[in-house]
Amino acid sequence: MNHTTDEIIIHKVLAGDIPAYSELVNRYSSMVFTLAYNIIINREDAEEIAQDVFIKAFTSLRSYKEQSKFATWLYRIVVNTALNKKKLRKLITADITAALTEEESADVYSLLQYERADMKQFVQKAVNVLPDNERICITMYYLNELSVNEISELTGITIANIKVLLHRGRKRLYTKLDELLKTELNDLK
Repeated sequence: MNHTTDEIIIHKVLAGDIPAYSELVNRYSSMVFTLAYNIIINREDAEEIAQDVFIKAFTSLRSYKEQSKFATWLYRIVVNTALNKKKLRKLITADITAALTEEESADVYSLLQYERADMKQFVQKAVNVLPDNERICITMYYLNELSVNEISELTGITIANIKVLLHRGRKRLYTKLDELLKTELNDLK
């Protein structure tokens, strides 16, 4: 496993070793896509944003200051790019669903997979209805496992406001999940 730091790779790229940039892309592509997806809620747009982010980061690499981690700097580019795209297109959020195919057997393993997919579907529906700031904070905190301080640094929102957004977001998630599950139970009757 290569333990080359981001800063060493950046210095290589800035010194003319352009192919070294692919190591940063490989290292952060999953994180960039996940964050973009959780802001946009559209796979194709998230893929496009991820590409745009890595191009923007590459062309702006000279402006990167080593005062913060490269990941933090990159997160900020992702958030700004995704929010700008969302504002421009006023995208309609799309549900992510994981439906079983007819070919899947009804064995215990498949049932467990279906239950997990079903739970993910409910959680994703609930997350999709959150206001942008709450959804971004919830995503960064729980999915990307960033600290409140890191989220503050990335978004420019104060730590106190992030804590409020996380609290409100959790409450809205609970309410929406409760509502979705009650609707589901009523549909089964």
